[in-house]
Amino acid sequence: MPAARMADDDLPRRSFWLSLGLDRLGLVALKAPYAVLALIVVLTGLALVGVTKLRVDDSLSELFRADTVEFRQYEDIDRRFPSSEYDVLVVVEGKDLLEPDGIRAFRDAVIELQLTDGVGGLVSMLSARTALDENGYAAPVVPDELPADAVGYAAVMAALKENDIVKDKFLSSDGELALIVIALDRKAVSDLSARTVIGGIRETVDRELAGTGLSAKLTGAPVMQLEIRNAVERDRLIYNGLGFLAGIVVAYLFFRRLSLTLIAVLGPAIAIFWTLGVLGHLDFRLNVFINVITPLILVTGFSDSMHLVFAIRRDILAGVDRVQAARNAVRDVAPACLLTAMNQALSLVVFAFATSALIRTFGLAVLMAVTITYVTVAVVVPVLAAILIRREPPAAVDPRVREEGGIGVLQRATTGIMSFVGARPLVFVLAGLVAVTATGYAYINLKPMYRLADQVPDREQALAATGSLDTKLTGANPVHVMIEWDERANGSTAIGLYDPATIAVIARAHEVLEGQAGLGNVWSVESLRRWLRASGDASVETVQKYVGLLPEHLVRRFIAADERAVLVTARLPDIDASEILPVVDEIDRALDPVRNANPGYRISVTGLPAIAARNSALLIGELNVGLVGDIFLVFIFLAVALRSMLVGVAAVLPSLFPIFVTGTLLAVSGQGLQFASIVAIAVAFSLAIDSTIHFLNRFRLEEDRLGAGPGSEQEVLARTAHHIGPVVVLTTIVLALGLGVTVLSDLPSLRLFGLLAAVCLFASLFAQLVILPAAVSLYRRWFPLKRIA
Repeated sequence: MPAARMADDDLPRRSFWLSLGLDRLGLVALKAPYAVLALIVVLTGLALVGVTKLRVDDSLSELFRADTVEFRQYEDIDRRFPSSEYDVLVVVEGKDLLEPDGIRAFRDAVIELQLTDGVGGLVSMLSARTALDENGYAAPVVPDELPADAVGYAAVMAALKENDIVKDKFLSSDGELALIVIALDRKAVSDLSARTVIGGIRETVDRELAGTGLSAKLTGAPVMQLEIRNAVERDRLIYNGLGFLAGIVVAYLFFRRLSLTLIAVLGPAIAIFWTLGVLGHLDFRLNVFINVITPLILVTGFSDSMHLVFAIRRDILAGVDRVQAARNAVRDVAPACLLTAMNQALSLVVFAFATSALIRTFGLAVLMAVTITYVTVAVVVPVLAAILIRREPPAAVDPRVREEGGIGVLQRATTGIMSFVGARPLVFVLAGLVAVTATGYAYINLKPMYRLADQVPDREQALAATGSLDTKLTGANPVHVMIEWDERANGSTAIGLYDPATIAVIARAHEVLEGQAGLGNVWSVESLRRWLRASGDASVETVQKYVGLLPEHLVRRFIAADERAVLVTARLPDIDASEILPVVDEIDRALDPVRNANPGYRISVTGLPAIAARNSALLIGELNVGLVGDIFLVFIFLAVALRSMLVGVAAVLPSLFPIFVTGTLLAVSGQGLQFASIVAIAVAFSLAIDSTIHFLNRFRLEEDRLGAGPGSEQEVLARTAHHIGPVVVLTTIVLALGLGVTVLSDLPSLRLFGLLAAVCLFASLFAQLVILPAAVSLYRRWFPLKRIA
């Protein structure tokens, strides 16, 4: 190294424009490290109180919550028809289901379920009735006493399988699957908890069907919500445990010192407690997206912590006092950490302005997490270094010149790669440009995709039961046509539930769902009217009479309590929203003539599948456009903040490459852009830009130290690789492991998130070792650094 160069600790450290002195927080803390440590302990205690207040948001609709007419209609259904979106579906299967023993076991289960705590009422194939007799009595299709002779029993089963109420609604055509629809008592669920009520239902069914050859699985919104809640709580423990373990193992393998390992891990650990504590105090609810914040904090904080600890370690082994080493690290590394936090906030800010309430909450939470993580690491790491690190004799070889052991291997490998690339920059920049163009084409052609199954654990029984319903019945996801009217319309003409015009509108909507839309399992007042018609009396008066005889829980499925709104409900299989949208649009178009002919009625198509079909593509597209815009905003911000066109230009290719590679993986695997995909790409980009910023920050520092001159970019590049090459590799491994643990989740969306984040991070490592050094070297060849003599 040139003898004229000053010692590292004598050189000026450059901050950056807009830093506002926040990069010096560590220097302030080092003035009174023990007092700051006491404050850290107090704040951590307060944070732990907030952590105990955290609750889980298990809503299936929160992703689509927005201030729109469509979502208000969906909420109105939940308010006016309490059972419509709150059913527990019990799917009973078995080859001997319609055998005498099977029917008896099924009946026993139905009876016991009616007596189970929290069950408000239920409907099954045993609820079916025959046509009315001359006395107005409708006998059950399956009598209490089953016929003893084979012929009589076969006749009963044939009648059951052909009954309009039962066929393809409560019993599959092959007679091997039966559906029980349970309306929960919401007050009992509130008092006892959903876990207790659903657990009681599961226990009752399992007990009654044990040893019969029949099996039962539960599904429906309440069951899915419970499984989501359990998965979110379980995953949080897994993320924390495995993420910390990965960080500790990697840190110790390369530091070989307990003190340095503790410092590297405690910074992000405290950041997690502080962030979760703040979220708890502010009543943020955990969900499948906010659950990502824990590993995000861990890997973000660990990355910055590793850069700081590596810098401190080098000085300690070179004989520098531990406090001075901490100060040097703050001056050298903290500006890049702050700039990283600012750019992470910029790249994730799109989520804070999303239409979706769930995504918007995630955006606000992640912005708080980024801020808290930077402040925590910037203060905790220097303070702990000043307190915990013991004075050591200088190493035999100055680590600022040459590293030994595993770090030395990584240092030589990364320096060799970057030097090789830097000597041939045009070739690698052109190759990078071709790669970005090719993968970018695949990315921009990705189509939005959404399925309800992506939000629900797929290793539990709810999705398995839903799959059975999709295969053998018509599905489990309700689509509703809501028909509303005012008490008076068309001047002074009163409209009532049992007016012929109202009955006719309901019948036409029922026909649209059943006929033109081709949906099955359609239920409405028209279902009762058709049953009465089979007895020869479908008059309005008879319909009104039998509505009064039905159980309350059944009536409230399709008639509002004020009798000024009704539902016509059908069920859909769980397919992609892009396949549901044409069906929803077809229903809407088919209902237009009904609307035009009956202006006194408001007719709308709603339900969670309809909301998802209409809004998922719009929301995903909105997030994608915002993400791409934020990415280019990051490049501009970098160039302005560091007052360097080099920074803005050199960061483009290596930053776009990992994003587009991830998109190419989605395209090759036949997947489109999902909510989890967008979140994964945005988070991974915000983390990938971390190493890019540290690289560019170190490159600027080395340019200051070496000065300008012909070919100086090669020596600057070599020194940059020497300083940060190992930590870039190590932090990428930890980042990928920390986010990759989500592949262990029961939630498909989080597994996809973990896979895409890991792929994106490893692609970013390649970009930082190959494309970035080539871009920087080529830029400096064409635009040499100018110095004022």
